[in-house]
Amino acid sequence: MSTELSLKDTITNGVMKRFVELTDQKTFDTELSFALQHINKNSQLQKSTAQSNILAVLNIAQTGLSLNPVLKYAYLVPRSVNRGGQWVVETYLEPSYIGLCKLVTDSGSAKSIVSHLVYEGDEFEVSLGTSTSIDHKPKFKSKDITHVYVVSVLSDGSKMVDIMTKSDIDDIRGRSESYKAFDAGKLKSCVWTSDYGEMARKTVIRRGIKYLPKTDMWEKIGQAISLDESDYKISDNQMDYIESLLMTAAIPQEISDPMYREISTMSAERAREAIEYLKENQRDPIASGDNYGATEIKTKLNKEVD
Repeated sequence: MSTELSLKDTITNGVMKRFVELTDQKTFDTELSFALQHINKNSQLQKSTAQSNILAVLNIAQTGLSLNPVLKYAYLVPRSVNRGGQWVVETYLEPSYIGLCKLVTDSGSAKSIVSHLVYEGDEFEVSLGTSTSIDHKPKFKSKDITHVYVVSVLSDGSKMVDIMTKSDIDDIRGRSESYKAFDAGKLKSCVWTSDYGEMARKTVIRRGIKYLPKTDMWEKIGQAISLDESDYKISDNQMDYIESLLMTAAIPQEISDPMYREISTMSAERAREAIEYLKENQRDPIASGDNYGATEIKTKLNKEVD
């Protein structure tokens, strides 16, 4: 009991104020309870650093997801991380494929988004080009996955699809630090081995999302994707985002030039840190004389009034 109280106090003291600013006290109390349940049921999470527990709980508020085990929107997962030559266990908030789909539909980027696994023996035909379609008839004869695909229905009724082979999925799995740590015996469990199907679905959903129309809620989706990709090497999506942020960042050239050169070799975690830094150091488009839209003008005027 004393350990639970100590963990509860540590997280509360470290994150409650900021969490409540983003949501409310009731949501914090509820999600803290779920977080403690996750940690107390997992021996690896119990070894995690205090700071990683705090950041993981804060990310619940920043993404708008929930640790409610009934909803299955997100989970707390342990990762073995090399910090200064020493391996430590850290807690990370990891969205599920259900959670990513919820964020997309809540944002209005798509009316619906679904993903399915294709098994050996299924009837599976894909037509690409000007008339994209998927014809999938499961036969339930095998447990061997061959493909995974996602279908997003947009507001105008049009559909967007993305398909990956099992080989594509395994290539992504091979970049996972958690999977590599499990394979090396540094972690006792790994979601890639316990829930391969769900990870495959989430992988193709995550890739398909970047082609969807952007909305005002896109920041939460981007945050969720960034959290999910923090277990991997830098993604193409992150590289593109960093490059776009660098173009409008108000930072000295001696910082921007090395960051440009570093992009392709960044880890996903380093990329996330760079994105946060660049987002905090964007130049004012109006004051700098850049092109700007009605939303930027409104934001600028509101700040001046405040």
